[in-house]
Amino acid sequence: MATADAMPGPEDAGSTAASDTRRWRGLVVMLLAAFMDIVDTTVVLIAAPAIRADLGASYAAIQWVVAAYALALGLLLVTGGRLGDILGRKRLFLAGVAGFTVASAACALAPSIGVLIAARAVQGAAAGLMLPQILATVQVTFPHAERPKAYGLYGAMNGLGAAAAPILGGLLVGSNVFGLGWRSVFWINLPIGLVALVAGSVLVSESRSPRRPRLDLPGVALVSVGLLLLLYPLIQGGERGWPAWALLMMAGSLPVLAAFAWYQARRERTGSALVPVSLFRRRSFAAGLLVTVVAFSTIAAIFLVLTVLLQAGHGFSALQVGLTFIAWPVGLAITSGLAVRLVARLGRRLVSAGTLVLAAAMLLTIAVINMGGESLGAWQLVPGLALGGLGFGLLAPIAVDIVLSAVPERDAGAASGVTNTAIYVGTAAGVAVLGTVFTTLLRGGRGLDAAAAGSLWFAVGAFAVGLACSFALPAHPRAPHDLNPTG
Repeated sequence: MATADAMPGPEDAGSTAASDTRRWRGLVVMLLAAFMDIVDTTVVLIAAPAIRADLGASYAAIQWVVAAYALALGLLLVTGGRLGDILGRKRLFLAGVAGFTVASAACALAPSIGVLIAARAVQGAAAGLMLPQILATVQVTFPHAERPKAYGLYGAMNGLGAAAAPILGGLLVGSNVFGLGWRSVFWINLPIGLVALVAGSVLVSESRSPRRPRLDLPGVALVSVGLLLLLYPLIQGGERGWPAWALLMMAGSLPVLAAFAWYQARRERTGSALVPVSLFRRRSFAAGLLVTVVAFSTIAAIFLVLTVLLQAGHGFSALQVGLTFIAWPVGLAITSGLAVRLVARLGRRLVSAGTLVLAAAMLLTIAVINMGGESLGAWQLVPGLALGGLGFGLLAPIAVDIVLSAVPERDAGAASGVTNTAIYVGTAAGVAVLGTVFTTLLRGGRGLDAAAAGSLWFAVGAFAVGLACSFALPAHPRAPHDLNPTG
C-alpha cells in the first residue's frame, strides 16, 4: 500500500533525469503541443460568428462547438494521466498529438455543423491524452533543481497562448488567409502538430510507472460520470440562465465523486488506484493544488469579462483586444525568470507575493474601469494587466513545482492528470461564477463598465483566498527523499 511517508526507491522521480540530455529540447516540443490546445480553446470563440454564418448554424449549435471540446478534454484528463503511467507517457503524448492533428484537419474540412461538433469532441479527447503527459514527463526527466524552470516555461506558455489566441484568431479570420475564412484557425494546427509529432518521436524520452499499475475501469467510470455531471452544467448552465436541471446535475455530482474517492481509497489498499488517495495526504500536493487552482482558474474568468467589456462596450476588434492583453505575458516573462532564480531562497513567499500582487492588479483594474467611463482605452488597462502578469509570473513556476514535488515517478501521470483536471474544473467554475455575477449585474440595470468592475471583485476575493492558502504550503519544494509524512 502506498502511504504518505513511503520513501521512493530508485525507480522514483528524478532517477533517470540526470542521464536524459534531450530533456530541454523535448520539453520545447511538448510545450509546442500545449500551445495548440491553449489557442484552440479560445480561438473558436473568435471564429464563432463566421462559423455560424458559413454553416447556417444555430446559436445553440455554436455553443456545442465549444462545449464538445471542453467536455471531452475534461473527462479524459485523469484517465489520460494514468494511461501514461501504464502504457508510456511518450506513447500517449504522441498518440494525443496525432489525434489532435487529424481532428483539426477534420474540423477544417467539416461540411456541416454536426461534423464540426463531432471533430471538436475528438480534438478534446486527444488533448485529454496529450496534456497530462507534459507535467508528468517534467516530473520524471528533470532533476529537482531544474523543475521550477521547466514548470515556469509551462506557465509562461499558458500565458502566451492565452494572449496569442485573440491575436491569431483576429488575423486569420479577419484577413481571410488564402480564402479559408474560419477554417484557417484549424488548418494552422497541421504544421504545428506535424512538427511536434516528428520532433517528439526523436526528442521526448519514454517513461512509465515501474510498477505498471492496472487501469482501474470502475474508477474510470465513476470519475467520468462525476465529472460529466459537474462539467456539463458548468459549461452550459450559465448560457441558459442556470435552470433547475443544471443545479440538480451539479448536486448529483457530489455523491458520485464521493463514491469515487471512497472506491479509490479501497482500491489503493488492494490494487491499482486510478488516483492514489495518498497523494492528498501530502501537504505540498493538497495545499499546492488548492492555491494553483485558485490562481489559474480565476485568470481565465478575468480575461473573459475584459474581452466582453472591450468588444461589446468600447468597440474593440478581436485584434485590438489581443494586443491590449499582451501586457500580461510581458509582465509574466519578467518575473517568471526571476522566480525560478529565487525559489530556493524564498520558496512559498513567492506564491504569497504573487497572489498579493494579483489582488492589487485587480483593484487597479477596477479603479481604471470605474474612472475611465466611455473614454476607457487600451493604455489605461495596460498597467493593471502588466501588474497581473508580474504577479502570475511570481507564483506560476513555483506553484506547480510544489504540487508535484512530493510525487514519486510511479504516480507522476496520475498526479498530473489530477492537477490538470482540478485546474480545468476550477477554470470552468470560475468562468461560470464570475460570468453569472457579471450578467446578474447587467440584468440589475448596471452598465457594462459597472458590471465588469463589480464582477472583478470576485477575482480580488479569489486571490485573497489564494494568499491565505499559501501559508499552508511547505516553505520550499523538496525532492521526494527529503519529505516527511506531511509532505
